[in-house]
Amino acid sequence: MFEKYLAWQDGLSEWVGRIIAWLPLVLVLILLIEVFFRYFLNAPTIWGHELSAMLFGAFAILSGAYTLKAQAHVRSDVIYVLLPRWLQKICDVLVQVLGLVVLTIFFLMAIEFARKSWALGEMSSKSIWQPPLYYIKTVIPIALGLLILQSIAELLRALCRLFGAPFHDPRQAPDEH
Repeated sequence: MFEKYLAWQDGLSEWVGRIIAWLPLVLVLILLIEVFFRYFLNAPTIWGHELSAMLFGAFAILSGAYTLKAQAHVRSDVIYVLLPRWLQKICDVLVQVLGLVVLTIFFLMAIEFARKSWALGEMSSKSIWQPPLYYIKTVIPIALGLLILQSIAELLRALCRLFGAPFHDPRQAPDEH
């Protein structure tokens, strides 16, 4: 059951990551449309800049779970690599626990943030387009929820490594288990 959860969670993060990977292409298309209208038709859009900012924000935050699954986040190993392997394993568990605490706090705050936006029917005041903001603000707790789920999977992996419990990790070579 444990490995089924890990496989399911990795699959979810992979699936979301593959969908989110298309957002930069949509973003480029929007910016090309804006450039065409602005410079060739002398009629800039009222929506291009703000929509591209919202899509980029959604892309950045929704890519977090995939980035964690792929272990592609930025980290500094200067001190970590000097530690003995047993201490590295303890650090891995502690970092995941601390990360989950912080993410849970942010998640609860983000739910309230989105809830208030929906309750107010919040609209943007950054342009004359004035799109609703509650949709994009709802992406924040969704992305944090996905990141929490992937963090739980990473914590379970770190605990297995710490206690020497065997498990299949498709991200590592067989000799690294």
